[in-house]
Amino acid sequence: MHILFSLGLVLIGAWFSGKMIKLIGLPLVTAYIIFGIIAGPDVINIVHIDLINVSPLISNIGLGFIAFNIGQNFIWNDIKQVGKMVAVISLFEAMGAYVMVTLAARYMFSMGWAPAMCLGALASASAPAAIMMIVKEYRASGLFTSTLLGIVAFDDALCLIIISISLAMAKTISGAGNSDIAVLHVLFFSIGSIGIALLLGAALTFLIKKISYFVITRENLLIFMLAFLFIGIGISEMLGIPLLLTCMIMGAVLANISHETKYFDVLHEIDAPIYLLFFVFAGANLKINTIASIGAVGVVYFIVRILGKFAGSYIGGVLSSAPVRIKKYMWLGLVTQAGVALGAALMVRDQLPQFGEMIFTTIVTTTVAYELVGPLCAKLALRKAGEIS
Repeated sequence: MHILFSLGLVLIGAWFSGKMIKLIGLPLVTAYIIFGIIAGPDVINIVHIDLINVSPLISNIGLGFIAFNIGQNFIWNDIKQVGKMVAVISLFEAMGAYVMVTLAARYMFSMGWAPAMCLGALASASAPAAIMMIVKEYRASGLFTSTLLGIVAFDDALCLIIISISLAMAKTISGAGNSDIAVLHVLFFSIGSIGIALLLGAALTFLIKKISYFVITRENLLIFMLAFLFIGIGISEMLGIPLLLTCMIMGAVLANISHETKYFDVLHEIDAPIYLLFFVFAGANLKINTIASIGAVGVVYFIVRILGKFAGSYIGGVLSSAPVRIKKYMWLGLVTQAGVALGAALMVRDQLPQFGEMIFTTIVTTTVAYELVGPLCAKLALRKAGEIS
């Protein structure tokens, strides 16, 4: 089957699946992943091996778009305005999931520190898009709603940092085999790669800002934005530094120095098919015969991540003197997991193949489960908080 013919079928099939699943109130992400699993090589083989071979390229572009758009929310004035409560709860709920899943993987399943840290880092991510959809659908408003939106806006930015550090450390540890690991070497490698990503993202952003003065039409702006985003992704891949962090910094710096949305708006015009393909390929890359092999790991990950979100958000609420309803119910709004976790799981699979397949399978299967129950949990949280009827 010709690759472009297959790609056309994928776009139409995934779009139709999205329309169907919206009728029962489930997120589009769920539809795309399930369609990808069904259309993949292990079932009906629309997404055949030739498409699978180009999926890393699509995945990296999708990751770049996701991270760049997350950066738009990381505006310094907004961070100052949301205050202590949102910042503290965000930090503790992300770290709560990270620490608890890492320790569970290490001591319950005797995983090495490298795979345990990667799995824990992925657990820290959430899915802001699903929360935004619930809030809009039920017209929720109030202190709980604004706090929840503030947390999920900064949550994925924190998660990108956690994932980038953990992946860099895991690559260093894994590359060292069974020899003694020098802690300083691991830390210097991690900090160095992240520092380069920060500098690269900032440098590319200033170039965008300078060149944009000579770009008059919207079409030309789109060309230059895509060019610089691709350059950022490409250099990150060549240097082995976190592309997620590079693209997030590009978005954050651009949002803070320009105070204009045109740079982001022009990419929004073309991002729908990229996100669709990103999630479809995530499902298609899943090897069905490996699902059973994760067994208890998947179940424990699903439960412990939620426990980590609960413990972290509660402790953060106590430390920030949050109202009782925020301490009690905020964790319910943080159950969902989607884009960042899936994209980072693909990176782990590609860069650390010795255990990456197991981690990728765990994340894809649990993401489907989280996307089924997560929106219901978020709705329950808003109802318990008294901000929807």
